[in-house]
Amino acid sequence: MKNAAVINCLGYAGLIPFLAAASAMLGNYTLFQSSPALIFLTYSAIILSFLGGTLWGKARELADGYLSAGLLLLSNVLALTAWMMLLLGETFIVPGLLIALIGYAILCAVEWLCASKVLGGVGESYLRFRLTLTLVVCLAHAVVISAAL
Repeated sequence: MKNAAVINCLGYAGLIPFLAAASAMLGNYTLFQSSPALIFLTYSAIILSFLGGTLWGKARELADGYLSAGLLLLSNVLALTAWMMLLLGETFIVPGLLIALIGYAILCAVEWLCASKVLGGVGESYLRFRLTLTLVVCLAHAVVISAAL
């Protein structure tokens, strides 16, 4: 895979805001004069929307068909989900983050189920990498949700 080192560094670095905000929430700290819940929520929405956008690009590379159409629809559903999370805001953070958690899980499942077509036959190591990132992100969501209850 081209740029594997860059992809790995960016992927793991992308976990830092999730983990920092979740840790701050557990420790009852603020971050940048904002609540860690709000920081977590907004970052999660951005990343979910970004990952949804990657499906749009993959769908354009595929021949027309059910898989391509499904990826385009899922891409838009994830972007709209992220927007809805922001609209729900801190007042309804638990439902918003539960929706995001489900979105991340669905995205990961789609990548695994359609890896040969969606990800261009990337190796199993990349799929494990994405699974690891998704598990950490989902665990961080669970931590923030439980802290918010």
